[in-house]
Amino acid sequence: MELIPIYDDTAPITCTIDRADIPERLELLDRMRTTAERVERTEHGLLLHFPPRDDVEADLRRFAVDEKRCCRFWGFAVDRTGERLTLRWDGPPDASDLVDQLLAALEGDEPIAAISGLL
Repeated sequence: MELIPIYDDTAPITCTIDRADIPERLELLDRMRTTAERVERTEHGLLLHFPPRDDVEADLRRFAVDEKRCCRFWGFAVDRTGERLTLRWDGPPDASDLVDQLLAALEGDEPIAAISGLL
């Protein structure tokens, strides 16, 4: 099944996160990384699979809203259907290298703080 991109290719590929918000965002990303059951690289970004729990879904929805505020170019969709909870994280073609770096960070063993430069 081909997915329709959900990113904003008219927005600049920049992040406007306030420095004071970075530690909290990194903590959330770390929780997401340790909770994720699987991470897939898709044509337009990433698809993260999680256990269908209310606390995890709340984290994903919060992450999507907060991250979209500072990185308008990303596209996010949280989907919970039965025993499936996913976060779709899309980026425009010019963000492909960034998506690859995120994938490596999410699949790796390095502290999640190593990706703070990607926020």
